[in-house]
Amino acid sequence: MSIRTVNRGRRVVIAIYLVVIAIAGLMGAILGATRPDIVDPVLFGVVSLPASPLGMAAYGMSTVALALGVLLGAVAYVAARFDTHEPGSE
Repeated sequence: MSIRTVNRGRRVVIAIYLVVIAIAGLMGAILGATRPDIVDPVLFGVVSLPASPLGMAAYGMSTVALALGVLLGAVAYVAARFDTHEPGSE
């Protein structure tokens, strides 16, 4: 596996991460536009957001971004620490 392949794989993972965050924002905006009365979003238990399309989109995007970001960061940390394979040395 070459360094080029590793970089391409990272770009694919980042692209998927960004697409999932965008979908969460879109779903939050749709939910805020259609049914703003069903929830009162509180971001991380501290910041109260309005139940508007923008508030719901911000809530969805930030929550999903943090949750997936922590998981991806943990995977990257473990892979960097315990992967014994050197890229380019096959």
